[in-house]
Amino acid sequence: MVNISNNRKNTKTALIIGASGLVGEQLLLLLLASQHYSRVIAIVRQPLALEHNKLEQFTINFKNLDEQLNTHFAIANETNSEQLKVDHIYCTLGTTIKKAGSKEAFYQVDHNYPLTIAEHFHHRGASLFAIVSAIGANKHSAVFYNQVKGKVEANLADIGYQHLGIFQPSMLVGNRKEFRLGEYLGTIFMKLFALIIPKKYQVIEAIKVANAMMAFADKPSKEISIIQSDQMQNH
Repeated sequence: MVNISNNRKNTKTALIIGASGLVGEQLLLLLLASQHYSRVIAIVRQPLALEHNKLEQFTINFKNLDEQLNTHFAIANETNSEQLKVDHIYCTLGTTIKKAGSKEAFYQVDHNYPLTIAEHFHHRGASLFAIVSAIGANKHSAVFYNQVKGKVEANLADIGYQHLGIFQPSMLVGNRKEFRLGEYLGTIFMKLFALIIPKKYQVIEAIKVANAMMAFADKPSKEISIIQSDQMQNH
């Protein structure tokens, strides 16, 4: 078990979905260390091996996500209307078609789950939603992966968040729990030819994406912001 602490003055509540992933792990630590958040709620499938005085973990059955959200959050709000008020949502959830098992399952994870989360908490007063999408996201793309990423971006834009940050990283690198051969080979290729590959398409460390999301939340614009990979490299 990891035990970290923070005693800084803070005010808001953040919620993260995808905290066990490559970017999510880095982002969770930043959220817990931030002076801007007094509480950090992680929606997880399995409990995280992390303890912190700010952290609250909600284990959710994603197959009934909408029902589970209503149950978990409504019960708490009956006893204290402010107890689970969420201000900022961070979504780093994502999978692959291979891991999901089918295109339909992939669509559920990368489109339906983020959208359900976004709609649920927007109705309850959340003002900011930040999501990790992908470079090349386009709802009209002939590539299914990019098409799904583009659709979730467009659908999130329709919800009406005061602040919406869409982060489109190139190929991510970091301490991933699972081995992905295509990603591994792609990373080697891109590192070898880094000098001739435009910055927008170069591999990017997961921590830079997490830092960029925190920077956006610190000074968000009042419109939809699309932050591309080359912009995140500066973080």
